Amino acid sequence: MFNGLKIHKLLEERGLTKVSLFTHIGISKKGLDDIINGVHAPKVTYVEALADFFKVPIDFFFDRDINSSGINIGHQVKGNGNKVSGNITLSECQKELEHMKALLEEKDKIITEKERTIQILMNK
Repeated sequence: MFNGLKIHKLLEERGLTKVSLFTHIGISKKGLDDIINGVHAPKVTYVEALADFFKVPIDFFFDRDINSSGINIGHQVKGNGNKVSGNITLSECQKELEHMKALLEEKDKIITEKERTIQILMNK
């Protein structure tokens, strides 16, 4: 959920005013106060403008608890949609994808052969 109090905290930490913020993002003072106090959820365009103003990722303003067990393929990739970093290159990722496609093709061939064998055995 969107956490408007984070806006207030950033304003205080950075010594900025609400006037400079609502002028920058093109919203009224009451509109900004309503967002900060959780009266209204902001439009996506305002969230993007807030992130640009404070130079933080858009995700910063949302409180989320994500339990991602994930699958480890030997690479570490981290990101939040705005910035992604890790120790895998695009070419390595493409090679991994091609390898997975080849494995799927082999599995499909094996399944087709097993189905054919089952049909033969059922017809006897």
